Amino acid sequence: MNTHNAQPKLTSGELAHNWEQYMNNSLSAVVLEYLQATCEAEDIKGVCTAALSTAKSSVDFLETILNNEEYPIPKAFTAVEDLKPNAPKMYSDVFILFYLNDMAKVGMSLTAMALADSARSDIRQFFKERLSRMVDLYESSVSLLLEKGIFVRPPLITSTHQTEPVAEKGFLGNFFNDDRELTAREANELHKNILMNYTGKNLLTGFRQAHADPDLKNLIERGQQIAANIITQLSAILIKNDLPVSMTSDTHVLDSRISPFSDRLIVYHVDQLNRFGVAAYGYSGAVSTRKDLKTTYGKIIAEVYQYEADIKSLMIKKHWMEKPPTALDRDALSYD
Repeated sequence: MNTHNAQPKLTSGELAHNWEQYMNNSLSAVVLEYLQATCEAEDIKGVCTAALSTAKSSVDFLETILNNEEYPIPKAFTAVEDLKPNAPKMYSDVFILFYLNDMAKVGMSLTAMALADSARSDIRQFFKERLSRMVDLYESSVSLLLEKGIFVRPPLITSTHQTEPVAEKGFLGNFFNDDRELTAREANELHKNILMNYTGKNLLTGFRQAHADPDLKNLIERGQQIAANIITQLSAILIKNDLPVSMTSDTHVLDSRISPFSDRLIVYHVDQLNRFGVAAYGYSGAVSTRKDLKTTYGKIIAEVYQYEADIKSLMIKKHWMEKPPTALDRDALSYD
């Protein structure tokens, strides 16, 4: 891909996405290298291989862009520093497939946003190609989930065979509880967030059982409990509306007590999942019409924000958090 110097300087949006995706892809490359090495099913391993190739090539391109622009390169995650050689298998192949599917969903969303925020031709071409790869990853993971009979389907909504206008404000409900039936969009958002938290909870279970550091273990345990509480809250709403709660198993974490990853990678990954969750809950609240659902998502976001603050505090304490690109402090410069 052409990265010659005739291109204009990066905009703030392009710089932000390049910096963040450089870190995200370096983390993904390490995690995927481990999952690929421990995966036993050849078809799932093949999906891991394709995802790993995408992550590695993305890191190479983004590092070149940042170097050409003479921006400081953040400390990336590497297999040498952040992956324990020959660490035993911690997650089942089924979990790996669900993880890949979640990665594809998040990747499509973040890459589409990055593409929409980019103007430079080389940056747009990169994110356009990467979006295509994320779509391929999603297609491959969904096809395997369906083929293996483990795809978790959203609730089915019975057709009323007619449309009708909303005749009263009561359709919006109130901020604390509501007996109005869920719309298809509202039911689907509840389902997506429940499933996302099952995957996150299982991932954290593996992180927790392999760590003795009290600060890190307590942080992971809080994340597990928050995920469990979210699953319970959102499941209760579906059940109240006579809709099934589809879920995965908690048995996808094996009994290994040896952590395959560095503490720094684990904390960054937990922080990353937390940020993805905030974005998902914000979107779900925005597209839900019932006011009580907006209240529920708002409370969840508030709790997750507090958890994020504690994650960031630990990262700062351990010197693991790097300052992202910022505007110049002109007042400070004037006194130097």
